[in-house]
Amino acid sequence: MTVKRPRRHVRSRGTTTGGVVPARHALDHYLPHPDTVIRHRVMLPAGPEQTYEWVRRFDWAQLCEPVGRAIAEMRAVPPFVAEVARRARRVPPTARFIVGDALRRGFIPLSEKAGRHLVLGAVGKLWKHSPELIKMDPEEFAAFRDPKYVKILVAFLVVPYGEDRSILKLESRLLATDDSARAHLRRAWRTAEPYIDFYLRRALKTLAGVAKEYRAATPAG
Repeated sequence: MTVKRPRRHVRSRGTTTGGVVPARHALDHYLPHPDTVIRHRVMLPAGPEQTYEWVRRFDWAQLCEPVGRAIAEMRAVPPFVAEVARRARRVPPTARFIVGDALRRGFIPLSEKAGRHLVLGAVGKLWKHSPELIKMDPEEFAAFRDPKYVKILVAFLVVPYGEDRSILKLESRLLATDDSARAHLRRAWRTAEPYIDFYLRRALKTLAGVAKEYRAATPAG
């Protein structure tokens, strides 16, 4: 019997280019044949160590209200996305969600090199409103094949660019473990992908703004 691998969907965002990323082997080890890949990148006026520190400390919750409001003002928003946007607008200003919070809620630290890359993974029924994530170690994640689940890998890759600039690349990979999960994933992804893309681009734009403010406030030399 011949098994046909589903066609992969790859999207890239950004206008900069960088060098070879040392973490590439980690991505291909833990999730080598994803169903979906989405990539974003941004140039930051800071060295790799500072950029990496911003990634670790970036508060993703700060975007919930403005992104939720922006989506609510869009036309023809699907009901599922509109409900998520309503929930996002109700997130209190004091809420906080950084990388450490993602790890406490079930994301798996797959690979990390300070100043260069951070690779996280998760397994769950990600098409549900509030999916439960399965706890496991990195090699269990790589080998996981149980049916009716989706594996997701999120990688932050920092590439030095000159003396005082870096390219931050954000790569997300998704893989369904069987045809049933793949059908759920494709239906959900067709609806949610433009809004996820909007959120991630907004996040990188916000991070770039933080970097520019930091650069302007830091004395030269």
